[in-house]
Formats: sequence, C-alpha cells, structure tokens
Amino acid sequence: MSRDDEARYGRTCLLALNVCPFTLRQVIDNYSLRHAGSLSLCDFLEKNKHSLFHLYAKKCCCRYLKQDRTTPMYKSQWDSLFIQNTSSCRNGKQIDCPCKYDCKSGITTKVMDITLCCLVINNICPGVDINHIKTIRDIRNKLIHAESASLDLLTYNGYWNRLGTALCQLAKIVSSTLHKGTVDLIDELENRVMDPVELRELRNLIVDENRLTDLESVRALLKKQ
Repeated sequence: MSRDDEARYGRTCLLALNVCPFTLRQVIDNYSLRHAGSLSLCDFLEKNKHSLFHLYAKKCCCRYLKQDRTTPMYKSQWDSLFIQNTSSCRNGKQIDCPCKYDCKSGITTKVMDITLCCLVINNICPGVDINHIKTIRDIRNKLIHAESASLDLLTYNGYWNRLGTALCQLAKIVSSTLHKGTVDLIDELENRVMDPVELRELRNLIVDENRLTDLESVRALLKKQ
C-alpha cells in the first residue's frame, strides 16, 4: 500500500471518529430541545423509554412489541441510558419492563457512541433523514472492517463526499453555526498531512471512538502540525 492510500484512510477515520459522533449528538440534543417540547435529554429519553425498550427486550408489559427489531438495542446500550428502579410494573406484569427503569440523572449525549446515536435518531427523532444516518453508519463500519488501513483514491472520494454531504445536511438541521463549522473542519481534514505514528493510532482508535469525541479534539490534533 502507498503512503497516499494510508493518509486517505487516516483522514477518513478522523472524519468518521470525530465529526460524525459530534454532529449526531448535536442532532439529538437539538431535537429534544426544539422538537420535543424543550425537554432535557433525560426527560426526552424518559418520554420515549417504552419505544426504546422495544428495541432492547423480547417481551414487554404492553400487549405487543411494535418496534422493528432488525437493529436491536443491546444490554450495554440500554444500561448506558437507564438504571433499574424499585418500582413494580404499572400493568401488574411479572416481567422485565420499562416501568422498572429510570433514565440516568444528568445524562448527556456524550455517553452515546455512533451506533447508539444512530439507533436513537432513527427510532425517536422523526423527521431526520435516515439516509444520512445510514451513510454514516455504513461507512464507519466499512472502515472498521477494512482489510488494510488504506483507501484508494476512488474509494476515498466516494466515502469522503458521501460523509461530507450527510454531515453538512445534519449540521444544517441544528444551526447555521454548526453547519459552517462542519464545512470548515471537513476542508481542514481533507488537506491534513498524516504521519505514520498518527496512522497507527487511528487504526486502533477506529474501534474506540470515545477517545476522540468532538470538534475541539480534532482541532487540537490539527494544531500539532
């Protein structure tokens, strides 16, 4: 593989690991505040607890599980948002159910990785274009499972343009300020020179994106050049 191919992979990882989760978290925060009656994130999740539980559990205290479970919520994801309480089921059922859980106090979207953000947006944030969410999730997964830490020019251009479009459209939902910041950051990352040490680190980070969380951390990396 060439150094150029490795550098393209590194830049795309930075875009997927940093800008994507930051933008997705902003979309969720914006939705809860603007489109769900100015709720805090905790209140918003509590309001939608039953729907999210349908993604997590195979049974519920209601009569039917109506949610599409093709993209289920895993226990670790549920546990990052909710904590068990001492309440009994409101419907008198002797099964695990959403009545027995409360949203974690003081929770923020920083506990959500890309996968969980996508799950929340697709299921309880109606009106957000799910095609943009699918683009982010699919490309991130392809980067994780790439056979080598490199991207040829054709693949890179495809990934970069699709991710850039999705991110800019999602940022525009939140605010013009976030949209401009996202456009500027994408331009910065596209011209970034990647050194071998950073490339090795990024290959490890792709499966641990919580170590890079927001626009500021990317800008800190850019200042090292």
